[in-house]
Amino acid sequence: MLDQIPSEIISQISYHLSLSASSSSTFEDIPPTNLLLSCRTIHEAISPSTNPRLYGKLFRALFDTDAPERRFQSASTSSTRDERQRQLLKERRRRKRRKINEEGDEDDETYGDKLKAQELTRELKKRIGCLSRLREMIEGKDVTDIVEGDLWTVYLMLIENDGKNIEHLVGPKATVNLPSFLELYHEQHFLAAAVEPGYPAETVGRSLAMWIAWLVGGSGPPDETPEQREERMFVLRPYVFAAQQYPLYFAPWVLPDLPLTKPFLPSSIELNQDNVHLNPFIADLTPKSRSVVVEHFGRSLNLCPPFLAHAAILRFFYRRLGEDGELDSDNDSIMGADTTISPFMSLQNPNHHQAQGVPVRVNDLVDGIMPGTQGIILSNPASRAPTRPTSPTPTARDGRGFLVGNSKLHDLDYQRLKSCFDPYASKGLRSTNWRNSWEGCWEGTFSFFDFDAFREMLAGHSRALYEGPYGEQAQVWRLTETYVRKEGWVRPTVEEEDEVDGEDEEEEEEEVKGLPLNGPIVNAGFPSTEQPNTYSNLASATAEAETLRQTIQQQIEAIKGYEIVPTEELEEMLELSEEEQEEAGLEMLLTGTGHSAWGKFILKGRVRNWDGMASLVKEYAPDSRGKWIYRGYVLAGDIFVGRWRDTYTPETFVGYEGTFILNRR
Repeated sequence: MLDQIPSEIISQISYHLSLSASSSSTFEDIPPTNLLLSCRTIHEAISPSTNPRLYGKLFRALFDTDAPERRFQSASTSSTRDERQRQLLKERRRRKRRKINEEGDEDDETYGDKLKAQELTRELKKRIGCLSRLREMIEGKDVTDIVEGDLWTVYLMLIENDGKNIEHLVGPKATVNLPSFLELYHEQHFLAAAVEPGYPAETVGRSLAMWIAWLVGGSGPPDETPEQREERMFVLRPYVFAAQQYPLYFAPWVLPDLPLTKPFLPSSIELNQDNVHLNPFIADLTPKSRSVVVEHFGRSLNLCPPFLAHAAILRFFYRRLGEDGELDSDNDSIMGADTTISPFMSLQNPNHHQAQGVPVRVNDLVDGIMPGTQGIILSNPASRAPTRPTSPTPTARDGRGFLVGNSKLHDLDYQRLKSCFDPYASKGLRSTNWRNSWEGCWEGTFSFFDFDAFREMLAGHSRALYEGPYGEQAQVWRLTETYVRKEGWVRPTVEEEDEVDGEDEEEEEEEVKGLPLNGPIVNAGFPSTEQPNTYSNLASATAEAETLRQTIQQQIEAIKGYEIVPTEELEEMLELSEEEQEEAGLEMLLTGTGHSAWGKFILKGRVRNWDGMASLVKEYAPDSRGKWIYRGYVLAGDIFVGRWRDTYTPETFVGYEGTFILNRR
């Protein structure tokens, strides 16, 4: 009798049965087992292998699809943008594109458009398996054996969430109680690693779990007890303060232009080849691939795992409105004002500064350590691994993180993970991706770790890492973006392109080298001077505007052969093809002013097109009060996060570093 029912009707029955099963927080009847086993005809009508349209429709009903379709289609669109321009440059660029395709980026060309039923069916099967495994682990209170693939699934579901995905992860009807999972992962992975000797290892799984915790719980749940907060801060300390141990950049920050076309050997390795891996004071600047192959909607993607340190810094220092300064006053401490330290070389030899000249006081080196000044938030160092309190499992606000619910917030972060996994093989992104990322006013804090504790930490004393005092100080930035290009560049005509292609078809293509900046990397590539910044005047809004104009002019003068893109031509420049933008040398400079408890300062630097890393030098003005270089990224939610570093230390050595977080004002 059943085999006489039209397959379309059977398919509809199966669809509604599956939806009913999913509403009960379980996927046990997807596909509907009883129907599948009833007879061969029905099995063929509703089997995933023979009716992927049914399960594709089911996936769209249960999960969000706008974000993955948008991102896959965006990748395809970007590779075929301005087809007319691409055809004009085809002969000239064919070898370059062939090389890129051979290195694994060709799937941007082959994929695109809407997700197909077979792809949705594969993803549905993968998610049902993942959520079922996680549910069993939580019920058994053991997540020690969780695999990276399941964490990737949860992470991608969160950054693709527009309302449906989260229902399976958080809430009374969820298949997986994600807050409970995070609590177990914290105890069995993060805390267990923190109490072991040495630095906790950075793994893909821990990176994803840290990001999941940030996306869902932010900087901590509203009902977090003081004991829970103390334990969370204890666990996060290594990833926040051990800057030399946990990378924060998609490629070494000393590389101004990417991708690399030939092997890069840092001078520290050339000079200390035998000791670079043994000397803790030598920086590891070797470019490394962070590529991980991830299955997503049946496609094998090369992705860079999100950085553990980014999420750790956010969870450690980010505060919701009204939380500023809410630290435990009983344990507040800060570095003493009379502490004396030298530039970095004293880390290796405490007496080295005596041979170099006058010692440098901590107030001269560390950005803003002035006890008693306004804006300082004192630290509460943890002296031991805290004991877990007996309290209910915390939830994040209403059970959802403030970054979950609008997938468009994460589009650029996803593009970066997809395009910047290898300094050699990844083509990266371009300057137009970063437009308006920094323009405007920012406010936040920077942190500083006790210098003596920092030195002991580098020497291998982990106790200093967990017990060393630290502090925070508020600051405000006002940034402006300036696009520059090669001086006198004019878009070539069709005839000129054809002529060039005919003459130079076999000529080796000239390597694109980026901005011709020859200054020290610790000064963002701009020429440095030992003279204090005396021309600056930040006493009034008018004077500040004039100082900003002069600073931009100084930046342009330092880039020989470049000019500011005229305002009336900027939109047209931003619409050029990728090849034309490279030929024009289109780059973004950053300039700004700001203030902290130490006074007002000037900011100047640039953006690395490849991954959107901003490098900014911060110099107090008009009096010389030191100089620091800030390097970081604007992440989802308009949060600018990264690390500052002293400019006394050569880049080949581990410098004195701290963290910073800024939000749009």
